[in-house]
Amino acid sequence: MPARKILFIDDDPGVLKTAELFLLKLGYDFRQALNPAEAYGILSAEPVDVILLDLNFSRAQMSGEEGLACLREILRHDPHAVVIVVTGHSGLTIAVQALRAGAKNFVMKPWNNARLLEAIEEAIAQRGNPQPPELADGLATLDAGVIVGACDALVRTRELITKYAPLTASVLLMGESGTGKSLVAQALHRQSLRSDVKILQAASLTLADVSDLANITNATLVLEDIDGLAPDLTQALLAALADASRRNTRFVATTSRHHMEIGLQKALLYALSTLEMVLPPLRDRGHDIDLLSHHFARVFALRQGLGARSLAPDAIIALRGYAWPDNLHALRRVVERALVACDGPVATAADLDLPSGTATPDLGLNLERTERLVIEEALSRHNFNISKAAMELGLTRQTLYRRMARHGL
Repeated sequence: MPARKILFIDDDPGVLKTAELFLLKLGYDFRQALNPAEAYGILSAEPVDVILLDLNFSRAQMSGEEGLACLREILRHDPHAVVIVVTGHSGLTIAVQALRAGAKNFVMKPWNNARLLEAIEEAIAQRGNPQPPELADGLATLDAGVIVGACDALVRTRELITKYAPLTASVLLMGESGTGKSLVAQALHRQSLRSDVKILQAASLTLADVSDLANITNATLVLEDIDGLAPDLTQALLAALADASRRNTRFVATTSRHHMEIGLQKALLYALSTLEMVLPPLRDRGHDIDLLSHHFARVFALRQGLGARSLAPDAIIALRGYAWPDNLHALRRVVERALVACDGPVATAADLDLPSGTATPDLGLNLERTERLVIEEALSRHNFNISKAAMELGLTRQTLYRRMARHGL
């Protein structure tokens, strides 16, 4: 599937560059326009999936009328256009007017990346396809193949997927249990031109199974936990690998060990590892935990019919403070249980069933930065409704105002 196209209309090149860097990392196809006229030209030439629209395009005009006029013109030409308004904190009233005029959502400047991604994902779902771009986005699934995350290691993973997908050379995927090896294998398949994919547990393969692999054409064959392969199947698998390229068949093997520790015969190991990818553990992915947690929460609530459910900032901070030895599997399980356990629509840290003794060392956030982050996320979650944000944080309005001023919010 081609990447989703995002058009951002804003007169500030700095804002556009910030958005471009973030969204390109996540696999989106980014377009930009400095004014409505430029945007109309882009929209007349190619369709886009989501439009991010600033409301003011000149220093002399701060009423938002320019943006509203642009919104109306876009919707006049395409009533189904998905528009997200992007505006400063002081523009909440005009943002509400934009929603009434047909915008699907709004995001406040300066935005929180998790909130921006959430708004874009929801907008794409409203357009009739719940699947975000082929990040295949960090490693969490809305359905099979969505990889969610923006850390450097994951950006590199996506680059390698794009680079390796068209090839027939075998790929060895290494990473701890739960880091998303199966998802990457499926992403390699989806971005290729092969018609079929078969996922097999190496430990359960028989000689007949392996012999049959030599007859499969135009397919991706995923051998999970290759270190469990029976030694007496080595020669048969080597034979299947020998002419795989001629049959347009690719082998992708996964392991939770380093390739030097797998224990396969050297010839087989070399044949399976023409290309290699190492997937990072969750504990090394920093703020990807935020994106993944919100993503798991949205998907679980949708699938279970729970209505709008979300995670409070203190829950995100708590989730970020654990080492997650089982990686994505464990994070998803904890988030899902918290959404069921909470009494209201927002799960807090008290609702988390976190394992004991797994706290990570300092993640680089001191107390001041942590407090600012928690306040920013609460304000964003409640669209800068001070009363609601203060209630969630357990503060009075006056105390929240003082802390916002202290942090320059």
